[in-house]
Amino acid sequence: MKTILIILAIAVGIFALMMAGLGLKMLFHKEKEFKRPCANADPKTGKCAHCTCDKKNR
Repeated sequence: MKTILIILAIAVGIFALMMAGLGLKMLFHKEKEFKRPCANADPKTGKCAHCTCDKKNR
């Protein structure tokens, strides 16, 4: 039981460090925009096939 708690504490600690690193990245890169990649890419051209769920062009 003690081993499971140690492993869980290590996993939570690593996750907390990753979240802190992401927060610092977002804090220091204010002028940059974090874009999500296009999930609907045309395999022939590689261009983004716009989503039908929202009407905004990307």
